Amino acid sequence: MPTRTSLLATTLLSSAAALTALAMPQAALAQDEAVAVEELVVTGSRIRLQDFVSPNPVSTLTGEAIERSGVTNVTDLMENYPALVGSTDTQALSNAADRGSVGLNLLNLRNLGTKRTLVLVDGRRHVAGQAGSAAVDTNAIPVALIDRVEVLTGGASAIYGADGVSGVVNFITKRNFDGLDVRAQYGWSDLGGGEESFISALGGRNFMEGRANLTVGLEYSNRDALDPQDRDFSRAGQRETLVNNPADYPDENPGVDRADWGDTDLVFARDGRYIDTALGGGVYTRADFDPNTLSGVSFQGNGAPWQDGIYTGGFSMLGGSGTPLDLFQTELVPGLERWTGYVGGMFEITPDHRMFADFKYNNAKTSFKSQPTFDYGILVPIDNPYIPDSIRADALAPGGMAAPGGLRNPGVLVARDNFDLGSVRREIERETFRGVIGFEGDLSPSVAYNVSYTYGQTKESNTELNNRNNLRWFAAIDAVRDPSSGNIVCRSSLDPSAIPDGDQFGTPVDADAWNSVYVGGGQAGGCVPINIFGEGGISPEAAAWINDEATSSAKIEQQVFSAFITGDSSQAFSLPAGPVGFVLGTEYRKEKSTDTPSDDELLGAQLGYDVTWLGQGAVESGEFEVHELFGELAIPVVRDLPLVDSFDLNLAYRFSDYSTIGTTDTWNIGAQWRVTQDLMIRGSRARAVRAPNISELFLPQTQTFRTITDPCESDNVQAGTEFRVANCTAALGFDPTQVEFINTTSSSVEGVVGGNPDLKAETGDTQTLGLVFTPQFAPGLSMSLDYYRITLTDAVNLFTANTIIESCYDLEQPNDFCGLFTRDPGTQFVDSFQEYSVNVSSYETAGFDFSMQYLLNPVDFGVERDVGTFQFNLVANRLTKLEFVEIDGAEASSELGFAGAPKWQANFDVTWLWNDLMVNYGFNWFDETKRFTDERRASNPNYVPDGYWTWSPRETHDIQVQYTFQDRYQAYAGVNNFTNQLPDRGSTGTASTGAAAFTAGASPVGPVGRYFYVGMKSSF
Repeated sequence: MPTRTSLLATTLLSSAAALTALAMPQAALAQDEAVAVEELVVTGSRIRLQDFVSPNPVSTLTGEAIERSGVTNVTDLMENYPALVGSTDTQALSNAADRGSVGLNLLNLRNLGTKRTLVLVDGRRHVAGQAGSAAVDTNAIPVALIDRVEVLTGGASAIYGADGVSGVVNFITKRNFDGLDVRAQYGWSDLGGGEESFISALGGRNFMEGRANLTVGLEYSNRDALDPQDRDFSRAGQRETLVNNPADYPDENPGVDRADWGDTDLVFARDGRYIDTALGGGVYTRADFDPNTLSGVSFQGNGAPWQDGIYTGGFSMLGGSGTPLDLFQTELVPGLERWTGYVGGMFEITPDHRMFADFKYNNAKTSFKSQPTFDYGILVPIDNPYIPDSIRADALAPGGMAAPGGLRNPGVLVARDNFDLGSVRREIERETFRGVIGFEGDLSPSVAYNVSYTYGQTKESNTELNNRNNLRWFAAIDAVRDPSSGNIVCRSSLDPSAIPDGDQFGTPVDADAWNSVYVGGGQAGGCVPINIFGEGGISPEAAAWINDEATSSAKIEQQVFSAFITGDSSQAFSLPAGPVGFVLGTEYRKEKSTDTPSDDELLGAQLGYDVTWLGQGAVESGEFEVHELFGELAIPVVRDLPLVDSFDLNLAYRFSDYSTIGTTDTWNIGAQWRVTQDLMIRGSRARAVRAPNISELFLPQTQTFRTITDPCESDNVQAGTEFRVANCTAALGFDPTQVEFINTTSSSVEGVVGGNPDLKAETGDTQTLGLVFTPQFAPGLSMSLDYYRITLTDAVNLFTANTIIESCYDLEQPNDFCGLFTRDPGTQFVDSFQEYSVNVSSYETAGFDFSMQYLLNPVDFGVERDVGTFQFNLVANRLTKLEFVEIDGAEASSELGFAGAPKWQANFDVTWLWNDLMVNYGFNWFDETKRFTDERRASNPNYVPDGYWTWSPRETHDIQVQYTFQDRYQAYAGVNNFTNQLPDRGSTGTASTGAAAFTAGASPVGPVGRYFYVGMKSSF
């Protein structure tokens, strides 16, 4: 389909899982001598050992933190976390182009892309939320069920399999829940719009003296859409954008004074409009186009003369008769309604063997307003009775389009934005079902087992409302007077063989489609004529006849069988430093995805013509299987030596056999050196892989057309790399610098676009090195500093035909691109191409994570009065590198410091707990990010006004107050972004040209503004 162009995470405890295990035994016993050390399994390992610590940095977000944040969608909170700042929330996918992604919430770890972030639930895979991909929609994970979220950086493939190149986000749910928790919340924006309601209930009961448990949960939330008219900065007529300086176009703007606009290339302005299209139509009447207007348009659709505004380059102007660009804005945040039902339980078969099961159903609905349809040059025959007299007279005058020597079919051309036909709307429903059933237990005092089967299914229904039927649209426009009755009717009602011309600059009517669908389908008899000259000439009856609904569907299925044993060697042997921990397991996984376009799109593909506004589509279907073996070892090397309190080595390996790409090997080597009880050094090195997803492998090959710019033409051959001339000479058989070679064809070249079944796995290498400091002299204080570096090679990328051809000749040969197109042996012109994904790109990211947490009890400092306790938490990141290389041998493109990838980021919060009162304050910050590249700033200091080279830092402050009464009821209220930081002036979002999918939308904050909420929670 075409388009025209907090309360902060209260206890974001970085490395909290590790730090919990690292807490000093002496300090723990001093607080409560009855505390027992329990076995702890953390994200990043299946090792089950007392005091086991993963060598990889693991950060934890608690369920308490989620509740105290006031957000009811976990992605909204987690994208404030440094490692996940580039994640995709509902606002980020609020665009007209990507209809299949609206409403999804996808996590993007370390800005390497959502498809490289592995999302788990209780250490097990979760079915994807988008057809053809492995990306999990976090809308399907109920907030009330979350006990904590653990984030592991890099190198997780050896533990959990493919896709975790950048790391793992593991949602750990509440187990064996006993009691009843009910929570209700309502929130609203201070500026209006986006109201949200939320209610959840979670009840569980232990039976048979704790041998059985049944837990049931239900959750519902509804968020209203946020419309552009709800905000001053996006309201039509008030929105400011950066446009080309009108003073730079003296010929088009003779009356413009540079003193009024300044010297910069870009300036802020309002009321941007198109120079050629209008709500009621822009009408071309002159055969050589009107020389007195910017675009050659002579009239407005109502017959008034066309008025140009102030020209700002391209197809835009300020003021005038054109359509305001502001009207093409989509909703700032789409509406989202979702509910989830959950049932889980456990049954102890014997003291050593247990059965467990979890079942979940999630339903999420999104309604989204998109753009209207538009046309660039509809040919309306001169006998159309709706043509205003002034337009008709000018078109018939000498030199007019309807005069002798004018158009082949005498008439006028109309460029129009069809708001009066109705804007396109989308209604998307996603249903997710997931079931887990398994057995776990102890084979001996030191060895345990776990066997599970997981089935997941996502079904999507995507309905396009006001989907314009192009054949009916052009038939309704082609109106004439019935010679018998004198009434205005459709020409096709009198003569079905009369094929309208359609849009001469866009979608002309295809004769075969007309005869087979419109005439052959008997549609001519129902035609309702419309008047497109001016606004309001389309009756409701006509709009209902022209528009229809088109529904596409998708189904994703996942099956996972997993079995492993975990334990230690204590019953068989022990090393001097202790027993060896181990894991040995196997896993089978099958992924299947089918994406079926609407009947309208399938018909369009069959005819090779866009029958409706949605265009053409083909069924995308694919599946793959993978069989895996994996193992882990935790080896205690030494204990109780000077400056070596302990030293442990961790090893992991996984062998995978894919039905699509063959076999892969992944591994992980990690070590922890506890220098003293206060200080630990940890590090790891890992190899991870990402197998190509179903879309990349099985996207159906469909016909497409491209206009080719041949790099070997004489005018272009010397504009490339040092390889281009020699490579072109070898391909053509002559030197184009000596023999003129110009492509004289004006037609587009036919090619195919589709998946590539020959793709191989992406390979990622991760290195981490860190310090963990838990000083005995400051009980309650813990800090960690970790360095990480992730490099990704053989990354999958889809290239356009022109990029493929240029790369063939600009890179040293042989290379992967030269086999993706052919030349005619006679003319040497490019005559075919294939647009496939190929393994040629690379990424690299590196940085430092710092975390600090401190539990302060004033009693420890001699304060006798009870003033409560204070919890301080700080999580910070310094991003030092984020580079993307599109093609091997090409120059790296740095995304460091752009929107979605700030150099510095920090989250700080403090919680005061005193008797029944809790007050939490959070501060979420990142530094300023770039609007434009450093190269542009260096080469053209006058490109933008001073102060607008960058986006402002994000500085949001959140607060919540909670009071507990009768020990079971909690009333709370809060405000997020209470200083009401809003998007920067001219904020229209930043789309990444390199690594991953950065957040597209307002910068540096979203459009909601100050947000209030109140709620009540009860526990029984």
